[in-house]
Amino acid sequence: MIIKCENFLDMSEHMKKENQNIQLDKILAIDFPFLDANSEFTILSVPSYHEQKNNVVFIKNDVFVLTPESIQNIETKFKTQLKKKYGQSTVVILLLLKAVLKNYSIEFEYIRERMNELDLNPIIDSIEHNGRALRKLTDRLEALLHVILQLKEREIKSFDTTLISFDYEILQTESRYWLERCRSHAYRIASLRTKSEMKANKDLNDTMKKLTVITTFLSIVAIVVNVPGTIGAIFGIPALSDAYFKAHNSGLLITLIVTTLLSILLGYIYWKSLKLKNP
Repeated sequence: MIIKCENFLDMSEHMKKENQNIQLDKILAIDFPFLDANSEFTILSVPSYHEQKNNVVFIKNDVFVLTPESIQNIETKFKTQLKKKYGQSTVVILLLLKAVLKNYSIEFEYIRERMNELDLNPIIDSIEHNGRALRKLTDRLEALLHVILQLKEREIKSFDTTLISFDYEILQTESRYWLERCRSHAYRIASLRTKSEMKANKDLNDTMKKLTVITTFLSIVAIVVNVPGTIGAIFGIPALSDAYFKAHNSGLLITLIVTTLLSILLGYIYWKSLKLKNP
């Protein structure tokens, strides 16, 4: 009989009724798949990716299931297998693993979508965050594939692969496929890091160029201001002013205008010779 448990406490109560003193809370705290099987019972725990929830199957006389994932088409698709010995436990484990694998594949597509966005705007913090998420997903898929292989290699009686040979092979193939896709996208993370460094260097070069333009512009302005200012200061010395320029104010004014225009002209020529853009 297949019994769907609503929550952690419900599953714990069923396990106690089966006289199994298993510390379910410690099993659920494990961040990777957990499998334990002996002559008395079988327990399998596989975490979903994003949610802090595990998918648990406990098998003794009945099959107890605790999962946030959707397990469908049990009665219709596996009608023949359910009637056979260990058919219920086999089908439930298969569908639970398929549901978790789908959960992982959805997460992979989400990570890949973020990578596509980072291709256009490679921000190093986002790249590192994405890289950590990809490594975590890769580790989860490796552990999931290991459990899938163990179920067959250990010849666990509650999981009879002969009843679902085709579906089991498909599950194994899909697990390898998503694992390889995760591994291949690790190279994209390295590529995005390189692209981010190139963008940072380009931004730095652009900033340095802007600073150079601004500094040059200010230097020319300072020269333009200082030349007539210096001449005016000299002309403003009382001794010189009284002796030479008191009676020639117009000449002093013309001299200041000419030197100002000359400094502006020379500054403009120097600016154009640098071939820099105005800030």
